[in-house]
Amino acid sequence: MAGRKAFDFIKLTSRLPAAVRADFGALRSKFESSQASMNALPSALEPIDWSHYSSRVGDPAIVEDFKAKYAGLSIPRPQDASSADIGALEAGFKQEVAEYLAAANERIASFETKLANLHAEKPMDAMTVEEYLADKPELVEKIEADIASRKL
Repeated sequence: MAGRKAFDFIKLTSRLPAAVRADFGALRSKFESSQASMNALPSALEPIDWSHYSSRVGDPAIVEDFKAKYAGLSIPRPQDASSADIGALEAGFKQEVAEYLAAANERIASFETKLANLHAEKPMDAMTVEEYLADKPELVEKIEADIASRKL
């Protein structure tokens, strides 16, 4: 398990919406039970006591045959072909998130500017219609077009 990242489930759970926390808790329990069963397995196979089997089996040649076949057995380990692809996806995702955050920060700055402009205006109850429409030419045009379309 060297080189693997450990999951901070508490941190992940705090960032999730409340609607999916139960599902995430179920996923966490499945992960932890799988991890516990994997950790319970020995890291290396226990050596076989061939002398014990030779003394118990009537024909020691059979045990020697099994011993030779067992020594010749090799189980290939699967090659990791997915980590590079996952790393590329992660890098792309990080770039997308960075772009999204930059755009979000620009929108936030724009909204803060608009909010500051609204706070700088005169209160609505102390403002005349002409004062309100003075810096809103698009609204004036819309009102005038609406009035012109209703004339008899």
